[in-house]
Amino acid sequence: MSYALLSLIAIIVVLIILWRRRERPPDKNSFFSGNETSRSVQKKPFLPPEVRHNKAYYRALYEKRASCQKYSLAAYPLKTSRDLTEKQKEFLYQELKRFPLPSGAAMQLSEMLRDPFVDSRQVAALASTDPVVSARLLAVVNSAYFRPRSGKKITSIHRAILLLGFNQVRNLLFQLVLEQVVNKHSPLSKEEIQKIWLHSASVSVAAGEIAKRYQEHSGLVLTAGLMHDIGKFFLPYFAQGDLPGSLVAHEMGEDLPPLLQEENVTGFNHAVIGSVLCYIWNLPKQISQAVVFHHFGRPEILENLEVKMRRVITTVAVADYICHLLGHAGEEPYLYEIPKEALEACNFPKHPEFLITPQLEKEIEKMVNLLKGYALQ
Repeated sequence: MSYALLSLIAIIVVLIILWRRRERPPDKNSFFSGNETSRSVQKKPFLPPEVRHNKAYYRALYEKRASCQKYSLAAYPLKTSRDLTEKQKEFLYQELKRFPLPSGAAMQLSEMLRDPFVDSRQVAALASTDPVVSARLLAVVNSAYFRPRSGKKITSIHRAILLLGFNQVRNLLFQLVLEQVVNKHSPLSKEEIQKIWLHSASVSVAAGEIAKRYQEHSGLVLTAGLMHDIGKFFLPYFAQGDLPGSLVAHEMGEDLPPLLQEENVTGFNHAVIGSVLCYIWNLPKQISQAVVFHHFGRPEILENLEVKMRRVITTVAVADYICHLLGHAGEEPYLYEIPKEALEACNFPKHPEFLITPQLEKEIEKMVNLLKGYALQ
């Protein structure tokens, strides 16, 4: 057999193999297929290095995602606080102003720590005057979550503040303040309150870890993550039939997103209630914007926000998505889809699951276990 004939046969075999690969349908049950259904364009999807090196972990995440109910809010006229009439704003304001933030050392410290140049000794001196604050700081710094490498128990408030860092201390103090308001005024059961707190703390941790990975200052996203669901604690106050604050009624259906179910029952959603609470509590505008937009709503509104603010909102939304997917705080197994444009603008992967790492998941688990430990005390 001539060399030319052998070469021709080899070329034919290669072409057949390539044709069969092209005709092979994509694996629709994997991130790694790129979810392409067109046979004319079968590009190998880009996978981040950590995904390529740990495919088994991310395949397990996909299986979790496949079992979750997914919702898109793109087709719904989701309301925000900007859409309230003056009558509705006044109604919400009057109802929610009954729940002011308490004054005290925790609130004073939280305000003090807004100044990045504040003297840590001043912070420690004020913290030492409040036994609740002191106890919480020492409990956290000596917990498994922050356990010092030396293994020695920390007994100094000043040392605890230095080890935890101002961002973490401020978040911790603000949570103490919010707990006082919620425990005093929320009509929810202790179990329901704890479940929301566990989720909120998990989102705060996840958002902070993502921000650090992208070299962003984590202070704002930590607080925004903690606050994003604050309105849920007060939703039951508005589930009383026809109220002057009624916003909109959506057509009932089995697949109606939970956020819209809230509007059907109460006339408001938790994001709107949370943003009004932020206004009443005189919190920074950035926190209020993160709370009201963390489920996005209409894209054209987001386009008018600063780039930094859009990044904060997307980071909190992704963290919320991640925590619902992992479910370590007992979250309901549903996911709100995040607009691809928002992910691309932040240079995030097109699959939010690729932002999860085993280390991030461990951080969430540790925070959940830490807070559950408080509940048992």
